[in-house]
Amino acid sequence: MGPGDTLVIQLYGKENVAHSLVLNREGQIQFPQIGPVTLAGLTFAQAQKVIEQIVSEQMIGVKASVTMGALRTIRVFVLGEVTRPGSFTVGSLATMTNAIFASGGITEVGSLRNIQLKRNGEIVTTLDLYSLLLHGDTSKDARLLPGDVIFVPPLGKTVGITGQVKRPATYEINNDATISTLINLSGGLTNNAYLPISYLVRHDSFGERTLINIDLSTNDGKKYELLDGDLLSIASKLDFINNQVTLAGHVKRPGPRSWGQTLRFTDLVPTPRELLPNPDIEIALIQRFSLETRRVEVILFSPTNAWQSPGSANDPLLQGFDVIHIFNYEDKRDQQLAEVVKQLEAQARFNERKKVVSINGSVRFPGVYPLADEMTTQQLIQLAGGLTESALDSNGEITRYGIDAERRRSVEHIAVNFSELPVQLEPGDTLQVKQIPLWKQKETVELVGEVMFPGTYTILPGETLLDVLKRAGGLTPHAYPTGAIFSRLELRELEQQRLKELTQKLQSEIAAATAAGTTTGQDQLSLEDAEQLIKNLNTIRPLGRMVIDLPNILKDPTNHNFQLESGDTLTVPRYKPSVTVVGEVQYPTSHFYDQTLDALSYIERSGGYKKSADDRRVYIVKANGSVMQPESSAWFRANREKIQPGDTIVVPLETDRVDKLTVWSRATQIIYQAALGAAALKSF
Repeated sequence: MGPGDTLVIQLYGKENVAHSLVLNREGQIQFPQIGPVTLAGLTFAQAQKVIEQIVSEQMIGVKASVTMGALRTIRVFVLGEVTRPGSFTVGSLATMTNAIFASGGITEVGSLRNIQLKRNGEIVTTLDLYSLLLHGDTSKDARLLPGDVIFVPPLGKTVGITGQVKRPATYEINNDATISTLINLSGGLTNNAYLPISYLVRHDSFGERTLINIDLSTNDGKKYELLDGDLLSIASKLDFINNQVTLAGHVKRPGPRSWGQTLRFTDLVPTPRELLPNPDIEIALIQRFSLETRRVEVILFSPTNAWQSPGSANDPLLQGFDVIHIFNYEDKRDQQLAEVVKQLEAQARFNERKKVVSINGSVRFPGVYPLADEMTTQQLIQLAGGLTESALDSNGEITRYGIDAERRRSVEHIAVNFSELPVQLEPGDTLQVKQIPLWKQKETVELVGEVMFPGTYTILPGETLLDVLKRAGGLTPHAYPTGAIFSRLELRELEQQRLKELTQKLQSEIAAATAAGTTTGQDQLSLEDAEQLIKNLNTIRPLGRMVIDLPNILKDPTNHNFQLESGDTLTVPRYKPSVTVVGEVQYPTSHFYDQTLDALSYIERSGGYKKSADDRRVYIVKANGSVMQPESSAWFRANREKIQPGDTIVVPLETDRVDKLTVWSRATQIIYQAALGAAALKSF
């Protein structure tokens, strides 16, 4: 107890009263009805007994209960390598760590292992914070007295540790610290540490860094003494698995397997039931990594032969690190073996060519493949998935590049007959498997509508439209050849690309017009219309329509007939006595054909022009897809007789008022044309 401490004394019995008494500078409390009581220097327990005894002796029938009130404060000094050195007021029960925390903690260059407590100019004790931080030991955390000085000196010897330890860091050590001490400070080794290979980096007397190998599996290695500035690195175990082989490719359970001295392919894959559906069981490949040369080589074998004679030479004996590749008839094998090919190419040297070969032509999977020892043309064809139906199996060619004694490149073309003995391949060879002359994939065209036998027909090169129509039985009596619609796959793809480009351009012009920020009400309306136009463009299905004159083809095939291509479609409609009006009219619809009416009459029957119509650019889409456009306002009067059944009158949008969207006209025309084609096709 000391001056400033407070005691709370509760009297009970004959009297019930509580007193809160503070020790004065003389170390006394002024006890009512009793007088001064000296308590300085006593512990709380001793002071409690003294007060209880005095009360029992001097106040008959009264007992006392003594508790501790507010503690006094003391002033101490925290100096040295702390964040805020100076004088601090702490509680009378404060310890060295309390004062250090009050000062903001120790700086990076302050010692954690030699914190000194000085009293009256002498060192009373030292505190090692490592004991507190790493082991929770507070036995050296001494209580403070008024006027005590805590001094934090600079760092002592420091060493670093990295690698496979639990707390890699830089630690402060004592003078006699060893590697074992440092490992304990870092929390110990991880389970991935490899003790025989560790190393210590140390500065020698010349100021240069030197490397010292340390074997931590021995006592000498653990007891190796450390010097200031040392850096210890603990090596890790390798991820490399020695006793394994790997199944890869078209198997049910790919992955590593344990390897043994007598392990063969059939031990891993005893039957074809271990494979996924549709496997290639005629050939497989082993990627072998040689432990002696550290190089990659490949071995080819037949799984079928291995299953027929297990344990024989046809059932390859496996080595550690082998990778067995099983193939199917769907995935591209050159991609599956790309990493193997890359490794073989990297092994090439001045006097050793790349052990890869190429195969092109009529095989299932042409590409670049690894070259095995004594590999033949037959094995390469099998590795590439075998011949396709278009292959000329009796004829092929090897292109071989060689280097003569004068380091000049030579080229040799070797004819190969696959029906004879296989030819052995050399590094860099290219095998060309020739195709059957004039071979082509099956080509088809489609006839729809008013033909006697509509459907899909296979065509030969050079067949014409009339040839296929004749095979289909010709046209029905109800056919309307003038309105025939002919579409071509190539044109459909081109239209799709143009639609995409047009949509992108329209979007960019809308964005530019919006970014200007000065649009009027009319401009805003135009932008909204344009956004709707984009939605319409996205719904268009390209037709790839090509204008033909079927009546002239039937009448004069010599001058008008033409050859068909795969993907062509001919749609022959039924006779339709109608004329359609679309575009910017009040009521777009179809009208019954009347040979006495002209285009203006049909437009009037559709309610006349809208305000947004461009009456100067009205045009007519004929039933066969051709377009007639006026050259002047008198065009209609001069061409009354040209309106025919199946024709469509198009009244376009007046695009001049939409000056900020320059592609509007093109977009609306495409939409109109697509609508016309779609309407014609829907009639079937």
